[in-house]
Parts: sequence; C-alpha cells; structure tokens
Amino acid sequence: MKSPTKIARDLAALIGIARKETSAEKIEAALAEARGQVETATSDRDAAAANYRDGLLDVSPEALEKLLAEKAIATVRLDRAEALVLALTQRLAMARDADARAARQAIHDDAAAKCEAIRSRLPIEYAHHALALRSLVRDLAEAEAARIRAMKEAPELPVIPSPEDVVRGLDAVPEEILDREEIELWVLDGRSDPLPDDRQSDVTSSAMDRSKGKLFTPSTQHVYGPALSCTLRRFTRIRYREAVAASNLDRLHRTVNLPTLFAYGDDFVTSEPFREVDTTLAYLSREMRPRPGLKRDVKQRLEPVAAKPTEPDAGTSRWGGTGPRRLEIAA
Repeated sequence: MKSPTKIARDLAALIGIARKETSAEKIEAALAEARGQVETATSDRDAAAANYRDGLLDVSPEALEKLLAEKAIATVRLDRAEALVLALTQRLAMARDADARAARQAIHDDAAAKCEAIRSRLPIEYAHHALALRSLVRDLAEAEAARIRAMKEAPELPVIPSPEDVVRGLDAVPEEILDREEIELWVLDGRSDPLPDDRQSDVTSSAMDRSKGKLFTPSTQHVYGPALSCTLRRFTRIRYREAVAASNLDRLHRTVNLPTLFAYGDDFVTSEPFREVDTTLAYLSREMRPRPGLKRDVKQRLEPVAAKPTEPDAGTSRWGGTGPRRLEIAA
C-alpha cells in the first residue's frame, strides 16, 4: 500500500495534468493512474472506517478521536481522487475534441492550399492547352476530311489509313495467311463438307476406284449398318491468324469537349450529338470570338437613414420658421 505522502504527491502531479495538459495520450495515462489512486484511497478509507467502528467501545476517547481523524483524512483523499478522475475525464474529452478540430482544420487548410495553388495556374495553363488541343483536333479533322474526299474522288488508288486509327490502334487487322497445302479428304456423297478428322480413317476405299469408298456405320445392335458412299475430294488447307475487326471507340473530333472558363466566352472545343468531320472542320476553323466585356449599368437607390433635428436657429420658434428644418444625418 502506498504511503499517504506518496499518494498526496501523485495527486498533486495528476492535478497539474488535469489543469494544463493538452495531449490526449498523456491525459489518458494520467487518468489510468488517477483511477488507481481511487482504488488505493477507497481501501484506505474502508480500513480507517473499520478501525473506527472496531474501536468505538474498546479504545479511549483520545484514541477514538485519532481514529476518527484518520477516517476523515482518508475520506478527503478519496474525494480528491474521485474529483481528479472526473477532472481528467473532462480534460480528456476536451483534448480529444481539440484533436478532432485540429484534424478537420488540417483537412480544410490542405484543401484551401491546393485550391489556391491551382487557382493561379488554371486560367493560363487551361487556355494554353485548350488552344493547342483545339488546333490539333482541327488539323486531324482536316486530314480526315481530305482522306474521305480522296477515297471518293480516287477509289482506284491505295486506301489511305486514318491517322487516328493507326495511332490509337483502332484500325482493323487483316487476316494473316501462314501457309497453304492441298490435301484429299473423304466427303459423303451429296455433301460438301469433309468428314471429321477422326472419321477419315474409317472409310474403306474401293479396289476398282480409289477415289470412291464406303463408310460403314454401326447400328444400335453393335453390328454394321448400311454403308455410306464417300468420294475423295481435294481441299486447300490454310493455316492463318484471324482478322481483328476495327475498334468502335468514339472519335476525337466527335467527343472532345473543352468548355470556356468564362461565363460569356466561346467554347474552345464543343461536343455535339451529330458532329461529323466536315462540321468539326467548319467549327474549329472559324475564329474564336473574343471574350465580351461584362457590362453593368449604373443604377441608384434610396434607403432611409435615421436622423435627429438640430437646435433651432436664433430668432425662430421651436416649432416654426420660414425655411426647411435642418437635419443632421447620422453616420
């Protein structure tokens, strides 16, 4: 058991934390120590109370007064320890609230700093890149329009691939032939497709004509059924890689949309529901309209102002006078 002096010293240190400390971690540690002090003080108070009760009939009045004083001191220590726990609990709640506010403030400050950093860059960099992209899309539309015209006017000449398809991998990949060879395969008479590979060896060729043969099919009673006539036919076996169809991604000249930054400016590039190459070229070839100035008409309005009368001029009555009454306009 801790001595009363040790308990008092610990309580004094914990009281200082309860009044001044702002770190939630340190307050939590102090709160755990204070709860231990409450347990110790409770045991001391209970022991002092038991000693007082046991000595009520057996000890002298002087000794009984001493036991009562010890009980009172132990009770005060317990009350102080419990008050300390309450103070530390409140202090911990305040510290946690402060930490939460600080975390929210940090989030707000970070967002404000990021917004301020991009705010100065946005009007300059956006206009620069938007104009560059507008020029790029216009040149692309011009090339596509020229390519489409060439396909119509000179269809006998080699096809010009779309520059966008080549760069983005949107164009179709033709079939690639690896090798060819001619082979002979059995075909059921009256059909055009050859027998499956696993049935080719089941055909028995005729001794009179090797291009003719018979395919014996088993019946349900596990005996051979009727023979089917077959003929050897020549086929060209081609090994190839399959063609890849053109991708159907949206075209740049149809989907690029870069709106203006200003309330009354022209879009750098707009996206229209049915925009084709020709309309794109016509739109992007025209000069951009300058940003109109914001015009605001000069207007006025009257608002009532509280006023108080001044002292009347000399020679005039309090309620009369030939001219208008002078007023001091309140600031």
